[in-house]
Amino acid sequence: MELAAKAALVRPRMGELERNGWAHELGEPAETEGLPPALADLYRVFDGLSTRMGLIDLFAADDVLAELDKQGTGGPHADPHNPVPQLVQFGNVCYSFALCTDIDSGAVHLVDADALIEAVEQGAPLPTEPLAPNPVAFADAFLFGPRYRELIDLAGGYQTPEDEEEDEWRLLIEELGFA
Repeated sequence: MELAAKAALVRPRMGELERNGWAHELGEPAETEGLPPALADLYRVFDGLSTRMGLIDLFAADDVLAELDKQGTGGPHADPHNPVPQLVQFGNVCYSFALCTDIDSGAVHLVDADALIEAVEQGAPLPTEPLAPNPVAFADAFLFGPRYRELIDLAGGYQTPEDEEEDEWRLLIEELGFA
């Protein structure tokens, strides 16, 4: 099943997932002008995803555009101290891991915020390995698919066993047969 079909099945169920005041959100498809091509493909499917208490937080398209503007990725205003100059952040996982895409290739990387800060302090590049070839493949496999638990583990895992038991997003994608 394609990502757009999965999102269409999940969207009407989002209201069921509110817990302790933390609403889950899955945005409608967005206007993609100004986004890098690989991110534009993702945002044509949905505009941001937010799950319980920050486990998954994909930025809205406007926030990604602001990040691109602030970062000056690849342009004359690019930050010379940025250890990952070709990556633009489009979300977070488990509070402190940045989801980034490579501006040129579209590959998705998970960047530990602590390692990023250390690289900035040392003025050193930060080597990263791609998780997926592009944001759509990433979302299909890791956010709406069988590799969701792997993503949480890569980002440090659940803080408590209760967090895992109460991860309504995981429970929903498992119930729908995606994971």
